[in-house]
Amino acid sequence: MSRIYRVVLVDDEPIILRSLKVALPWEELQMVIVGEAANGKNGLQLIQDLKPDIVISDIRMPVMDGISMMKEALYQEPSLIFVLLSGYGEFEYAREALRYGASDYLLKPVDHEELEAVMHEARKKLDQEAVRQLQQDYLTRSAQALSSLLRERMISSMLEGNDKPYNPTYWLQGWDLEHPYVMLVVGFDDTLEVNRWSREDRKLWFFAVGNVLNEYGEQHGAVTVFPFRSGEWVLLLHASVQQAEHTAYEIISLVKSCTKLSCSVGISQQHAGLDALFACYRSAQQALQARFAGGRERVYTDEAGATAVSSWAHEDTAAGNMAQAGARPAVPQPAGSLLHWEQRLTEALAGFDRSQTAQLLEELINELRSKGKQQEDAAAMMIELAVGISRRLNDISAEPLAELKELISHIPLCGTLEELEWLMRDTLFEHTARSTRVTAREDELRSIHKAIDYIASRFHHDLSIDEVSEFTGLSCSHFCVLFKKESGVTFLEYVTKLRMERACSILRNTDVKVYQVAPLVGYQDAKYFTQVFRKLLGMTPSDYRSKNHNGADQRL
Repeated sequence: MSRIYRVVLVDDEPIILRSLKVALPWEELQMVIVGEAANGKNGLQLIQDLKPDIVISDIRMPVMDGISMMKEALYQEPSLIFVLLSGYGEFEYAREALRYGASDYLLKPVDHEELEAVMHEARKKLDQEAVRQLQQDYLTRSAQALSSLLRERMISSMLEGNDKPYNPTYWLQGWDLEHPYVMLVVGFDDTLEVNRWSREDRKLWFFAVGNVLNEYGEQHGAVTVFPFRSGEWVLLLHASVQQAEHTAYEIISLVKSCTKLSCSVGISQQHAGLDALFACYRSAQQALQARFAGGRERVYTDEAGATAVSSWAHEDTAAGNMAQAGARPAVPQPAGSLLHWEQRLTEALAGFDRSQTAQLLEELINELRSKGKQQEDAAAMMIELAVGISRRLNDISAEPLAELKELISHIPLCGTLEELEWLMRDTLFEHTARSTRVTAREDELRSIHKAIDYIASRFHHDLSIDEVSEFTGLSCSHFCVLFKKESGVTFLEYVTKLRMERACSILRNTDVKVYQVAPLVGYQDAKYFTQVFRKLLGMTPSDYRSKNHNGADQRL
């Protein structure tokens, strides 16, 4: 549920823009580059048009410099995060950039690992601000609701001449529960997914659903609306069961459109009186339990649930009578059926046949539905099936289900047969995907080793990321991610290290002039070479030669 943050790049050097676009794993950072500009004026226009969260900009640019652009942009949108780049190391640039609101200041050539750390920090700041804003909104709404509730209770108490209503049933007197009422229990369909959410996410979503239901209840005369247990809401209505069904379908549609969450509703039989509340809730809850076999986004009544239970019982009795009479039942016995599905699913998994696996699971779920299996029985069967499949896979390929323990813990949480099917399918698919990933991983390693050999033979030339990625047959962005993953450094850092090692060797062992060393190690600009050398070695090439001529290597 994390947000994707938008990034704009501004630099007058095309090679820097291209390097920034491909050198960082933007998707992993949950960021996306939405635009780029070559000067501050165009950059400011992009910021106004695209509304980014982060701007990475050079300082020295034509038309408008980076600091001027930043000041104007922050005046319009103070929450923007700016990271400024410069090819100059003077302290005044950094001080001015930070004084006018820059989040960070980096020296060119940009260390990609350092930039990635800066982006992680920027994301952390943006996430904290988003949470702070949500909490502020939550507190504001809560204070408004509490103020309204207290005002209503105080006015009611004063109008009736009571100072303090100590009677615990006082607040229930206005509910008029002596007249017939029905109870609606609204429950999330995706119970497994909800249980995977963080505590903070659950609070936010439950708060949103509560707002929707409370507003609906007020508009349609509900006696009360309140949350009960995890992921359930209770509504009391003075209505018939038929009228409540119409209300329930409206609620399902409303919750889906406002919160994107799927829910179902269980409706009780009609009850009357305060003492009947518990029985009323049990009636609605029992109705909602039929959702497991009946499916999601539906309305269930207690009467319908009783009918369904009755028909399933009749089916089981008929099958038992047939067996006692010597007749062959139409449906296989549970033990034989379980072994049947265990064997067929294992064969599909061993053959890496995802389509067959999905089809078999669909058939199995349909069989459970036709038998009217309740949640507890279906969960027990699926756990036994998963254990059997894992054991068979271990016998065949010494690769049992790696997620077996997690799967067993999640199966009882599934609220519907569809959710149970999705859980089993995802787990089994992950098993087949793991084997194919091993092969892909070996291919990736070969490609990176091939790239390293190529770099070693070409680093003293004008070597680019595009050239090496094309040589390995990988896309530029994919190559950058893989290279960093395998080598521990970015492509540019790796090439720079090789070049500096070669430069150190030349400076120690020859009398080649410093400005002549640069082209020998892949740099056409001697000043830029000196700048990079000084950043990595902490001294100029001339100083290094003075200290290390004919001496031992100094590690980079």
